[in-house]
Amino acid sequence: MISVGNDIVENERIRELLEKHGDRFLKRVFTDEEVTYCHSHKDPIPFLAGRFACKEAMIKAMALDPGEVLDMKEIELAGTGFGKKTLVIHGKTEKFFKAKGFTGSSVSISHADHYSTAVVILYREKP
Repeated sequence: MISVGNDIVENERIRELLEKHGDRFLKRVFTDEEVTYCHSHKDPIPFLAGRFACKEAMIKAMALDPGEVLDMKEIELAGTGFGKKTLVIHGKTEKFFKAKGFTGSSVSISHADHYSTAVVILYREKP
């Protein structure tokens, strides 16, 4: 079983959310580790936008039933520097993930000056 989700975000949208809501936006959507990593860059916006797109792509890949809602903060993109990133899921999101029969994930993110994008693949490994 495989499920794919993708998302694209205008970086300016994330900049506007951050300017309007500040720390409240960051604390609602991102883990402390994600915020620290993104703010270690000269311009954190593309990095925040990439992670936002990743969380949206994960939610799409989960193919939720009506009424099921996930907390974006429970979806964490781990890994620093250039290279492979890993999805780490927590709480209720992890329970939904396992209940739907998934055992693993793969993620790819990219960002440029104006847009950030992510693709998430969820899968069940054969025993």
